[in-house]
Amino acid sequence: MEDIIKIACRNLRKNSTAAEKELWSMIRAWKIWKKFYRQKPIFVLKENSWLDRYIIADFYSPENKLIIELDWEIHSNKEIYLLDREKEKLLKNRGYQIMRFKNDEVFEDIDNVIKRINH
Repeated sequence: MEDIIKIACRNLRKNSTAAEKELWSMIRAWKIWKKFYRQKPIFVLKENSWLDRYIIADFYSPENKLIIELDWEIHSNKEIYLLDREKEKLLKNRGYQIMRFKNDEVFEDIDNVIKRINH
């Protein structure tokens, strides 16, 4: 994996959103029964230029190929929305399951978010 990907992941972990911190605290407290990684690079394809392409998942559980993405205001932007759908398509084509939650869901009903992840 390229160093630039590793650096990007490290920076994303250092600069987590409040919702990511909240969900991560619940994961670390074993409220979620799966092993997860934060800001994990997932290989999706080799580009025409023969460069590997990665998507950095907010949270990733390898045991069942589950990716959790947290969305905030910027995700309502049309370009970001379309980019997210493209990334989901690439991930689903490789057998990953994606769950998306809005930040508000994490803050207002974390118990329901955890319940949905655990099922």
